[in-house]
Amino acid sequence: MLLDAATLRDLEVLSPLSPQGPTVWSLVDRTHTLAGRRALRALLLASLNSAEDILERQRAHQELSDQAATIVPAIHRVACDRVEEYLHMAWQLPQEMRRPASVVGRFWPRWYRHYLKDARNGRRDVVAFLDAAAELGRHLSSTGTRTLREIGDEILRLFELQETQELLSLGRQPSTRSLLAFDQLARGTANTLLKGILERVGTVEAMWSMAAATVEHGWSYPTPGRKLAVCGLRHPFLGSHGVPNDLQLTEDARVCFVTGPNMAGKSTFLKAVATAMILAHAGCGVPATSMTFPVVGAIFSSVQILDNLSGGESFYLAEVRRIKALAGALQNGAPGLAVVDEPFRGTNVHDAAEATLAIITRLAAHPRALVFIASHIAEIAPTIAVDARIRLLHFSANVTAEQPTFDYRLRDGVSTQRLGMTLLKQEQVLDLLGEGVLREPSAT
Repeated sequence: MLLDAATLRDLEVLSPLSPQGPTVWSLVDRTHTLAGRRALRALLLASLNSAEDILERQRAHQELSDQAATIVPAIHRVACDRVEEYLHMAWQLPQEMRRPASVVGRFWPRWYRHYLKDARNGRRDVVAFLDAAAELGRHLSSTGTRTLREIGDEILRLFELQETQELLSLGRQPSTRSLLAFDQLARGTANTLLKGILERVGTVEAMWSMAAATVEHGWSYPTPGRKLAVCGLRHPFLGSHGVPNDLQLTEDARVCFVTGPNMAGKSTFLKAVATAMILAHAGCGVPATSMTFPVVGAIFSSVQILDNLSGGESFYLAEVRRIKALAGALQNGAPGLAVVDEPFRGTNVHDAAEATLAIITRLAAHPRALVFIASHIAEIAPTIAVDARIRLLHFSANVTAEQPTFDYRLRDGVSTQRLGMTLLKQEQVLDLLGEGVLREPSAT
């Protein structure tokens, strides 16, 4: 799946926009090992592209969750991090060392005694790792889901290799000669084999991590389908404090045009949709009561536009190029979902309205697009309202005594509310500026 850097940044998948803020990664990361974290990143970003694969991944997650009492201790017994530390230790391989061959025991140089100590600790960790990994592989091979059985079978096939058997044999021999042979093999030709086992154990831990997070957050597993239909959708960063929203789209829907005043919830809703789609394509649960979703090949976001003044790129040009990137992603052939927040706000209202109308019209005719566009330009709504492929949605505010309140509820239709002046007065900006004028000393 295509998830470009700007989309990852906009949706805070891997890094937060604000210091110490949450990320999608942090919501699903329950791993304890480096291998598990690497695999979780890969599973989150290299999403699945078929309904069958997504459902199979969900079944694996659910089985891991059901068998957590057995699986989690088995994963932890493998002790991946200690093996990785050993495989990356700085000592040269034995065959490359210039050690004195004629002296032994207490006459060895100090550095060589340190090396032997590290090698013994590493051998102990690798042998324990292999024993625990074999146990985990046997357990996975007997599970009920194809994905877990395949991983278990792959682990066990690696144990049938001569290098693995030689490692186990050398690992249980006490002599220094066998220790040197073990270290040469483990960090030399068997290095790839051990990393292969680490990778597979990490994948299991990463899948369990998503399963555990789904249960912990009270998320539900979505169903791949031909259209987007979601009940009780929340942005995952808000948890139980988020207001749930429902949306049911027809199969021919291509554009959702979302209007409403500032602070009413438009941007949060768009991000919630895109984030749920990322989680769904990873086989994870989503922050909704239920969800049916179309499988797509790209998820695209245009929310936090960054200009490049040193490169001669204005804010408006950056916006245009971001929409161009969306057009390019859709041209690649796979269906795509996009969220676009306030397009063309870097130009005047007339040009913004004309440009917004132009892209909505073309996106509505695109057979592979499903695009959510949030905008203040409600004036174009009458022009697009007659198109069955465009859904008009809005958020609103209740303004009482100049104090707006929001229920963050998604509704059909268009909002023409404007809160710019209301918020300016609420924050007493005009009063403060007026006081400054009154206090200005008169000219002499």
